[in-house]
Amino acid sequence: MRNFTDLKGLRAKALYDEDESMTLRKSHDNPLVKQVYEEYLGRPGSEKAHKILHTSYMVRNYEY
Repeated sequence: MRNFTDLKGLRAKALYDEDESMTLRKSHDNPLVKQVYEEYLGRPGSEKAHKILHTSYMVRNYEY
């Protein structure tokens, strides 16, 4: 017998419900994020913010 419970749907609903109940829903409204930008990063999109907060992908061949 198969389980026909929509697990993805239940997870999505739980995430949306959790988000809706949160006081701070957007990172740019978070006072700590604002403080980091004001005191250290400057403005969003600045060269310093880009250098520190962005990453790039590098292929690494590992042998196990």
